[in-house]
Amino acid sequence: MLLEVKLAAVSEEKIKDVALKLWRDLYEEPFRGKERGRFCLTREQLKRALETERLHSSAIERLQDEALHLGLVIIDLDDRFPCVELTIARRYRRPPEEVFVKIFPEIDAEEASEGDDED
Repeated sequence: MLLEVKLAAVSEEKIKDVALKLWRDLYEEPFRGKERGRFCLTREQLKRALETERLHSSAIERLQDEALHLGLVIIDLDDRFPCVELTIARRYRRPPEEVFVKIFPEIDAEEASEGDDED
């Protein structure tokens, strides 16, 4: 059976359905040696899930928002879409302030305004 592909914009109902299936079903499905967890979709897989021929940035953003509401982070890497649980992403390590400032030193207001004049 061939999948009928739609050219119209992806409906809100479809966005919600796909986000829920990614979170509730695919995230919980055991595969590749893991009982559950993070996965990465190809652009073609995402188009198939959304039943669309063209994957517009607005559809991706709406799906990301809906998935985030459920607890799933979808990262747009253009050709791939890694998906990870929000609680895991929130536990990623943050650099200590002294390390961050060492790499990205603070600039004073005068230096910042001088940089604004350059085009």
